[in-house]
Amino acid sequence: MIVFEQLNKGDHSLRALAWGVLLGLLLMMGQLWRVQVMSADRYRASLQTQSFKSVRVPALRGRILDRNRRELVGNTPRYRLDLYLDELRPQFEAEYLREKREFVAARRKAMGDSSSGGWVLEFWNHLRHRSKTVRLTSVDLEMLQRQSRYTVVSNTVAAVGSRLGTRLVLSEEALHSHYLNRRFLPLSILPDCNPTQVAQITEQIWAIPGVALEQVAVRSYRYGSLAAHVLGHLKRDDNPDEDREEITYHYRLPDFVGAIGLEKSLDAELRGTAGTKAIQVNSQGYRHHQSEELLTPPQPGRNVVTTLDLNLQSAVEKALNTVKGGDERGAAIVLDPLNGDILAMASAPSFDPTEFLSPITTTRWESFHNKEPERPMFSRATYGEYAPGSTFKVIHALAQLENGLDPNEIFTVRANPADPGHGVYYVGNHPIGDRAPPGEYDFRRALIKSSNSYFIHYGLHMGWDRLLSMGRQFGLGEKTGIGIGEEATGFFPATEDIPRLGYRQGDLANICIGQEITVTPLQMAVAIGAIANGGQVFYPRLVHRIEPYDLFSDGAPERVLAGQVRGEVRLPHRYYELVRAAMRDDVLDDEGTGKAARLPDFAVCGKTGTAEIKGNGRKDKVTWFVSFAPYEAPRYVVVVMIESGGSGGGTCAPVAKLIYRYLRDAETGQTKGLAGG
Repeated sequence: MIVFEQLNKGDHSLRALAWGVLLGLLLMMGQLWRVQVMSADRYRASLQTQSFKSVRVPALRGRILDRNRRELVGNTPRYRLDLYLDELRPQFEAEYLREKREFVAARRKAMGDSSSGGWVLEFWNHLRHRSKTVRLTSVDLEMLQRQSRYTVVSNTVAAVGSRLGTRLVLSEEALHSHYLNRRFLPLSILPDCNPTQVAQITEQIWAIPGVALEQVAVRSYRYGSLAAHVLGHLKRDDNPDEDREEITYHYRLPDFVGAIGLEKSLDAELRGTAGTKAIQVNSQGYRHHQSEELLTPPQPGRNVVTTLDLNLQSAVEKALNTVKGGDERGAAIVLDPLNGDILAMASAPSFDPTEFLSPITTTRWESFHNKEPERPMFSRATYGEYAPGSTFKVIHALAQLENGLDPNEIFTVRANPADPGHGVYYVGNHPIGDRAPPGEYDFRRALIKSSNSYFIHYGLHMGWDRLLSMGRQFGLGEKTGIGIGEEATGFFPATEDIPRLGYRQGDLANICIGQEITVTPLQMAVAIGAIANGGQVFYPRLVHRIEPYDLFSDGAPERVLAGQVRGEVRLPHRYYELVRAAMRDDVLDDEGTGKAARLPDFAVCGKTGTAEIKGNGRKDKVTWFVSFAPYEAPRYVVVVMIESGGSGGGTCAPVAKLIYRYLRDAETGQTKGLAGG
């Protein structure tokens, strides 16, 4: 009343002040209305954005199939037992208060005098210290919170284990890390539940708060170690390249990436596109109940249909295992010489790709995966570099024929004075032993008896150029282009490399018989395929097509064309026929070194080889059998290589015979399928 009376009296200063206050109040009310009404939606959206966590959801990985669409690698459902920490918060709080009381009581007791002075003094001390305030630091409070959480969770995990009849243990560090970084996600306490455990959990899940059963897809290698080096394996991908993705995720669900084999080389096709889900969390970082939203669903990867034949692959690996009762070290390849398709490719010993879905201990790695000389992770078929020995003579023979060799010309092999039953050839004063006996040799007999003397003699007269050029035309010294990363080039020099390498006549003599050069079994398979088909060197094909995961989707299959020619070794047809006929006789003739591969009603054409390895205090042998069949119309190339074998004819040819027997019987319908369908 007094204020208004003063205003009415005409106090101009007071009136100006009043109007100023009133104007300020009006401005404040306008700003408040703008914030609470006009900008409410924007602030509400901002609040919601801040309370959501984005989670990367990996896609279902595409399957790998054989040429008949039988599954080699797929995905199988697995049940995982999870624990949601947000449902245990009441227990966290109760346990925290209990442990805090005990901690304060212990601290007070430690502050008191433990000396005895009668009951009166003890009562007085009790009242005195009871009245003292125990101050807890932030470190104390954090320690108590951490300890109480672990007590509750470990008791819950132990209770779950007791109901399932198995011992479950959770480390405090694992819980602490999960709580700090991803408490809005469930904590996995049993990653792989067996059917019995699933049934028990389903019946009793209501009795334990926070426990949930989750179904997840796990990579499945249906036939274990079968074709493991071709198919490859996965490895955990916890730190993917951020540049590949447009979204910055708060968390990534466990994902895998291809490590070797097709899993790696076609990882982009198999992996698919990850999805995104949003999880709403509260101020404490816990998820809101039933608050997940799938923003973008993951798109499954595409299927890869290979050129492999499941049943043939199994037959090849079984044949390879007959060498030393499963302790062999070697490789075997079956290739179609008409288009370069890989029908089977095996390396021994092998490994189970499933092991790599979980961490492998150092002990397991050193005692098995990286153990010498077995090295089961080593793909001998594509990455092993070995001296080809006498198998190189089939390529050398073509070079000789191109150089004008008369196949009927006779060359006499001298007897070795130190070993009269075998021949010898002298390069200068240096003798080179010959496992073939002394006597007269024409082209055919020299090839089937694998005479070193014959090929060294004519090779020295021919010289470097034509020999090395012929090997290069067949792809030696270069990768085949099969499309998997685990492939070596081998060592096969070009003519221009000879001066730099300082090679002399002795080196040329060794190369003539397959020493001082190295090849991979796959390179030899491609080369023999070209000899079988008349000179076309194909890129080996391992992938037939890439198709959508769902065949009823709109996506079209992406086909990999067969019969892609890398080069052509243009020689008169009669040269190839001379070599092919000699390879046939190497198996059919009783004098031939490859007669152990002989098969009735199926003309196998082959060449054996044995190469010695010396150096670093090591002396070993590499044995070979390279072949194609049938002679009249070649449809298969089979290459077998065994480390530490006895001889190509005695060690490798019998393995090839088992493979050809399967192929022959499969053509006549006499074999039983491994997987059916």
